[in-house]
Amino acid sequence: MKLAIFGTGGMGRELADIVVRSPRLRARYAEIVFTTDTPGDPVQGIRVVHPDTLGPEDELSLALGSSQTRRTLAERFAGRRFATIISDHAIVAPSAQIGEGAMVCDFAVVNNAAVVGRHFLANVYAQLSHDALVGDYVTFAPRTTCCGWVGIDDDVSVGAAAVIRNGTSGRRLQIGQGATIGMGSVVLRDVPAGRTTFGTGLRPA
Repeated sequence: MKLAIFGTGGMGRELADIVVRSPRLRARYAEIVFTTDTPGDPVQGIRVVHPDTLGPEDELSLALGSSQTRRTLAERFAGRRFATIISDHAIVAPSAQIGEGAMVCDFAVVNNAAVVGRHFLANVYAQLSHDALVGDYVTFAPRTTCCGWVGIDDDVSVGAAAVIRNGTSGRRLQIGQGATIGMGSVVLRDVPAGRTTFGTGLRPA
């Protein structure tokens, strides 16, 4: 069984590094390859192949930073097996639930009773705290901090070093579907679906 990492950009190469460094992940896969629609020379010593060459038993990882691009590709490759990649240097609580195709990168944390959906990306040093509920195709850029009792709908993108304050067990702080949180933002209240916000207190862009 091969692991096929879709994309040879920065996210794809970083994910390949995570896999290559991990004896646990290397033992799972007979080969690690990149896959793109325009394959060419090897990248960092790893073969680049066309998706049509993959077998039904091979697993695909959609290593792209864009939530919408991951969704588009997941729909294109519906029915294929998707890899869930968790770095050996990440912390994932035993009570957390991680959806198919998620990527949890180096030093990221998914804490107690957090639930994340399909094709979630937690980049380096991102933190998801207790009892958070996160939908599909959500992106946490590096050093994102999401506190406890937060709800995040599908297709949300959270910029680097943004902070989402905690909700409560009776009233989650809610980020609506397709919202974008700018880098360095401090989220103090709910964000409507589709809204782009930045700064402290959610100034609309």
